[in-house]
Amino acid sequence: MAIHRQLAICRRIRGLRIAAGLTQMQVAEVLGVSQAAYSRLEQGEIELPLSKLFALTELYSITLQQLIAGI
Repeated sequence: MAIHRQLAICRRIRGLRIAAGLTQMQVAEVLGVSQAAYSRLEQGEIELPLSKLFALTELYSITLQQLIAGI
């Protein structure tokens, strides 16, 4: 079940990035990670640290609750 939630969050994060018209490289720079590492985050290959989740909520001007709602 935890894997399912992680993948759902990753899909949501990818959707937010695409909706914002940002590249993986642009988001990776905001998070302070490489584009390759960010790509792995979007694919659910590695876990997203809470600090990076907060950075994403700031980038997309949403709350953490909005990010994880329904997951």
